[in-house]
Parts: sequence; C-alpha cells; structure tokens
Amino acid sequence: MTTAYSARERAYQALRARILNLELEPNECLNDKELAQQLGMSRTPVHEAVITLALAKLVVVRPQSGTFVAPIDTGIVDMEQFSRMVLEKEMVLRAIPRMTGEAVRRYRENLQIYGFYLGSHGPDRKARLFELDNAFHRIAFELNGMEAHFTWMEGLRHHIERVRVLSFIMDLDNDILEEHRALVDALEAQDPDTAVRVLESHLSLYQRHLEKMRAVYPHYFCCEP
Repeated sequence: MTTAYSARERAYQALRARILNLELEPNECLNDKELAQQLGMSRTPVHEAVITLALAKLVVVRPQSGTFVAPIDTGIVDMEQFSRMVLEKEMVLRAIPRMTGEAVRRYRENLQIYGFYLGSHGPDRKARLFELDNAFHRIAFELNGMEAHFTWMEGLRHHIERVRVLSFIMDLDNDILEEHRALVDALEAQDPDTAVRVLESHLSLYQRHLEKMRAVYPHYFCCEP
C-alpha cells in the first residue's frame, strides 16, 4: 500500500508541477497512457493522480470529449489569493518584533539576488525569479517558526500560481523588487501600518495584470471575465 501511495503521490506532484509551470497548458487534452510513459510509471497511479488533480480543480473531465487541464478560473484565483493575504498579513505583523539584524540580512540578500536575476538574460532567469519570490515570502513564516504553514499554503495554491508564472513569462514582474524592498524597509523600521499597506498592494499586483494576460492568452482562462 505504501508503494502504491508513493507512486500516486509522485505522479500527482509531477503532473501538478507541470500544470502550474504551464508545461501542460490550460485546455490541453491529457492521455493517461502518454503521461504514464512520460513519467515512467504504470497507468494506474497516473490515473489516480489525475482524479486527485480533478478534485483540486486543476483538471476537468468533459463527457464524451476527454480529460483536459482546467483553464485558469479567476474566481478561484481571488479565493486563493484572499486566503494568502490573510495568512501573510498575520505572519508579517508577527515577524516585526523578530526583525533582528540577521533577519534583515536575509531579506536584503534575497533582494540583491533577485535584482541580479531581474537584469540577467540567462535561460534560468524566470525560474530563479519565481523561486526567489517564494523564498522572500517564506522568510516571515520562518521567523515565526511556522514554515510548515507556508508549505501547506503552497500546496493549496493552484490557479493563482499559473497567473504568477504568466506574469514572469510576460515580463510583468518589474514591480516586484521595489515592492519587496518597500516591505523590508517597513519591517526594519518596525512600522506595521506601512508593512500591511505595502503587502496588500503587492499581493493585489496580479489584478492589475489580468487583462493583459487575457489579451495575450485568452484560451488560458475561463470564458467569464
């Protein structure tokens, strides 16, 4: 049973990552046999993983048509981002009394590396920026000894993650560094009001980009605006 569960979980995580990274595009048809061959697994754990992806609303089954990667649903995006907003604001407020010199150094180091990749043209630029963005937001959770909460939150973000990936693909990420820097300045200054205001603006950034994304990738989204 453990082996079967491990295979199913590996298949789920592999397919989820491919969907979130847009390697499997919204509305792309999925074939269990082909996916199993790609993953080097039997069809059973892959089929079970697809069922789990459907429960997570990352996959949709269309009767007499097949199984497809679910389009990005902006309603779900808003729900996922609202939950993130509530949790991150609490983490930021709790982190302020813990802003030691070492904590500030960690934040500033992240900003410096992010700035480096922002100006680079290497093939790993977008992937590194995405990783550094996640690492930046994880710091507040770690300062509070609650990094497991960040991992849990990451596991529940599906549709918003694809929006974030699109923002990097379309180079809509130029404001992130300045907003991160403004948040660190507020944390270091022990200014909770400014920290919350900056965080709210930062986590609402996707809303300012959605129409641009829809214009370029209309087939990625549900029909309803």
